[in-house]
Amino acid sequence: MGKTPSCHGVPGPWESTKIGAGPIPIETSEGWLLIYHGVLTSCNGYVYSFGAALLDLDEPWKVLARGKAYILSPQKEYELMGDVPNVTFPCAALVDPETNRIAIYYGAADTSTAIAYGYVDDIIDHIKNNC
Repeated sequence: MGKTPSCHGVPGPWESTKIGAGPIPIETSEGWLLIYHGVLTSCNGYVYSFGAALLDLDEPWKVLARGKAYILSPQKEYELMGDVPNVTFPCAALVDPETNRIAIYYGAADTSTAIAYGYVDDIIDHIKNNC
């Protein structure tokens, strides 16, 4: 059995412990938009944030660009305190094709479910300008 490449590159400090899956990739004209989670080990334990990368449309194992900075990290009380503190874990993403607005559903401190809104083009710009 062959090896399947994963999302690789120089990790930022927010994902220095590990990276892992998030919502299913979203097809865009720039490539597959991948939202994923990263973990930092701090003196107070793990911190789960999420970031984004662009994968090639035809060969999705090829990473075109990967943002060095996270797009969301634990900041609010409901993300900082709960069953597992300091967690923002992306679970699902929906895009409105008319407005290109994205809704990212995420787990907050393993106690609540939250939603973050943005625009696909802004996330892609973030990736390209911070890789």
